Amino acid sequence: RFISPSFNQQGWTSSFDLNAVAHDTSPAYALHSQHPSGSQYADYLAALAKDANLDIKLGTEVLDVERLEDGDFDVHINKGGVDDVLRTRFVVWAAGEFQYPR
Repeated sequence: RFISPSFNQQGWTSSFDLNAVAHDTSPAYALHSQHPSGSQYADYLAALAKDANLDIKLGTEVLDVERLEDGDFDVHINKGGVDDVLRTRFVVWAAGEFQYPR
């Protein structure tokens, strides 16, 4: 099976877009761009997050992740100088290669 890292222009192939983060989506199709810019890709991710009603915490530092006996997690965070604890069932590490902004 052919795997395409960018826009699949060959409609007859069964390839998929490696830049997609949700099943049956493609930033290339959604943005009408074979090679989306970083800003365009951020727009794609924001649209997916909005559609899925995700509560994403931007500008938040994770200080500690603690697994609890019931399998949930306490995630200790700092946002704007204020410490807080979030209780969650799942933790996703999504730093990527641009985890340290310029």
